Amino acid sequence: MTQVEFRVGVADPLAYVCGLLRVAAGKGARLVVRVDPALVDTLDARLWTFSQLDFLPHCRAGDPLEARTPIVLTDEADVSRFGERDCLVNLAAASAGGWRALPRVIEVVGATPAEKQAGRERFRAYRSGGCEPATMEVDV
Repeated sequence: MTQVEFRVGVADPLAYVCGLLRVAAGKGARLVVRVDPALVDTLDARLWTFSQLDFLPHCRAGDPLEARTPIVLTDEADVSRFGERDCLVNLAAASAGGWRALPRVIEVVGATPAEKQAGRERFRAYRSGGCEPATMEVDV
């Protein structure tokens, strides 16, 4: 069964995800990061610039290097084709279709009222799908 975890109250979701990806990729995890289409370019740029000492190998879904790259960025609504990945990190406002294909899902919920409301809707969607997500308050 897929393990779902909500990280809530994140002041800067993009910065938080960059740090999360650095730790996970450093441990050898293969991740898919789902973002709203308007944020794909921004997250891509942040992954290149968030640290002067680290490089996080990443690409966009559909890139010829996708199979060999530890971090794949996507704005696809259904993530079931990424089932060989270790974890889905969802930054998008809506729930991802096909999430059950992955062993783990981390939902990152920002601190603004709109982000909190979108997070609550995603939480309810998991519950209605028969999953009981864990929640972790983040003070970053």
